[in-house]
Amino acid sequence: MLKRNVELAQYTTFGVGGRAKYFISVADSDELVAAVRLAKKNNWPYLVIAGGSNVVFGDNTFRGLVIRYTNSRAKISCQGESLTVEAGTPLQHLIKTAIGNGLAGLETLSGIPGTVGGAIVGNAGAFGQTISDCLVRVEVFSGGKIKWLSKKECLFAYRESVFKKKDWLILRAEFKLKKGDKKMLIKKSREIIKIRSAKYDPNLRCPGSFFKNVLVSEVPKKSLALIDSTKIRDGKVPTGYLLEAAGAKGARVGGIYVADWHGNLLVNDGRGTYRDVIMLTTKLKKLVQKKFGITLEEEVRYMIK
Repeated sequence: MLKRNVELAQYTTFGVGGRAKYFISVADSDELVAAVRLAKKNNWPYLVIAGGSNVVFGDNTFRGLVIRYTNSRAKISCQGESLTVEAGTPLQHLIKTAIGNGLAGLETLSGIPGTVGGAIVGNAGAFGQTISDCLVRVEVFSGGKIKWLSKKECLFAYRESVFKKKDWLILRAEFKLKKGDKKMLIKKSREIIKIRSAKYDPNLRCPGSFFKNVLVSEVPKKSLALIDSTKIRDGKVPTGYLLEAAGAKGARVGGIYVADWHGNLLVNDGRGTYRDVIMLTTKLKKLVQKKFGITLEEEVRYMIK
């Protein structure tokens, strides 16, 4: 059902954002395509969101259609070691299905919020594993046509994909996993969820890690000499460490503040605005640039400015 003048903050984990002139929720890829065609027919600009994590909305009204694509009851096709899933499926539903079938390759992503489609867009990952590692192909809606893209065509990189640059909508994806020990996979998943829960309170108004970790290969030698080498993991410098070392803990602008237990978590106390977010992130970037000579890059996506 098409709604009007809808508050967007309620559909994000950060709780920041203005309104959408038009809003609709869809539960499968057919409904998603129909919603996009409705927007095009009426010459409305449109945006597609999913679970609402890893995104930041502006404070103004979006004069178009916001489409929310998520389905907690979506079915996942499992044939041998292959899984095919709709993009609106919660990522955790996919992981539980894989583990339940004794398939390994996604278990370290346990506890990451959002949908499969959102995870693919940002090439979500944790503990040295990314969702693209096991991806075979992705079905997309592009220019009025539906087609499949190979993994290579998705141009995956660290927290990047072609979907951040192209106006393509992910409809479904196919994964090829490996046989694993079901009991060990369950144990691994629970351990990771425990670690993640200590960092992210599910009731926290937070989009997830705000900035990308920094690839060591991209850090100038002069800057690398200033970094504690024991903090480097899997070829990356944790941004939480850089921010904390630069004095970010305790920083606040309006209703947005840096968590006192992790430098790369920005939290909304319930009063936060987009303006607060931009002012605080600008300040944090300057702190890290001044101390390490490193320019931080957001992991979150600014959907409406």
